[in-house]
Amino acid sequence: CVMAIFEGCLAVMAAVTATLTYKFFAFPIPPQAEETYKRRTLLLFWWILQSWIKFKLCFVKGHEIMMARVEAPPRSYPEDTVVTEDTEMMGVPVRIFRPKEASDDKLPGVIYYHGGGWCWDLWEAYDATLRVVARLDKMVIVSVRYRLAPENPFPAGPDDCFVVTRHVLENTETLGMDPENITLMGDSAGGNLAMVMMIKLLSSSKKIDNLPNVKNLVLIYPALQAMNFKLPSYKQHRGSNIPTILSSEIMVKFYVAYALGMEFVGVEELLQNSHWSEEMEAKSTCRWIQKEADSLREATESDPKHRNSLLAKKVNKYFLDPHFSPLLADDKILKRFPNTYVLSAEMDPLRDDSFLLVKRLNELGVRVKHRHWESMDHGFIGITILYKNAQKALEEVVEYLKQQSTDDI
Repeated sequence: CVMAIFEGCLAVMAAVTATLTYKFFAFPIPPQAEETYKRRTLLLFWWILQSWIKFKLCFVKGHEIMMARVEAPPRSYPEDTVVTEDTEMMGVPVRIFRPKEASDDKLPGVIYYHGGGWCWDLWEAYDATLRVVARLDKMVIVSVRYRLAPENPFPAGPDDCFVVTRHVLENTETLGMDPENITLMGDSAGGNLAMVMMIKLLSSSKKIDNLPNVKNLVLIYPALQAMNFKLPSYKQHRGSNIPTILSSEIMVKFYVAYALGMEFVGVEELLQNSHWSEEMEAKSTCRWIQKEADSLREATESDPKHRNSLLAKKVNKYFLDPHFSPLLADDKILKRFPNTYVLSAEMDPLRDDSFLLVKRLNELGVRVKHRHWESMDHGFIGITILYKNAQKALEEVVEYLKQQSTDDI
């Protein structure tokens, strides 16, 4: 009996090992990708997590997005040249990064909005990334821990971010920041929030309470629109057998959770653009996106095969709001944007959002720099412990900010 159990365990272990080995080498890594074995390892761990969630959902009721949350444990950096302070601004938790050596000089300021699909608390996970940025150049960074969907859907997250943004701009002297050198920065969903903050600051007909102007906007593979889910980058990253942790299906689930909270709608219908409506087609910004989508590489027909008016009514009051989909903001707002740096990754369903934004800002005369990483995937900049290119990308961002600090044009 004992031998039979032992043999059974060996058989199970052999089957699991064979499955994981097959999956490790089965991911379709494109030839331009770098650090492929590290990438395969990350994708394998992500596939295991997704498989475990699907298994749990067979027995436990719950929200898939919430089940996938994994909190990063706090880390200590006793020898670091950067010190941090956890505090609150207007009731919102923040972490402030600053040089360990005290200085009377006013330092460049950065307000950072973390990624995670508006649903995952990656605030702690970004600690290492922001320390890298703070080490590369002396600056003060404020990282915002905004409320998360689906428990706190739109506009809870942007509301938290805005009260912190405004508080920082009102208190640059207290924070030791140079009011003439403030940057808004974010990645993925945080890139969305950074751009939304810029829109909100510029939406007033006059300067809000004499706040200092934001000098730079840094958007790292941002999520910018929920209008067209049939862009080439969305089509290329559907399913589970893809070279990135972010699939098109997961991205749409994030959008739904952000908009509707705990309510579910058909992801597959949204991926087919079944939420298109006459209201959407009447908006000039939506027409521009559709026209430019046709010019993207490998572009195909975006029109939906069928339309679902009930779905459109439910989601489009959020999807068409520029504070939700900032790519839909009016020209009169976007043309007032500061120096903008856009970073995109090739293996990313959000890739084409960045290309559309860069084209639109260029047409409006905004000074924009676009850095496209052909060899990398979504989320890479937050994994400095794994990818060498994450460090390199952060160095390029900081170098850009240094150049803007000395450029009076």
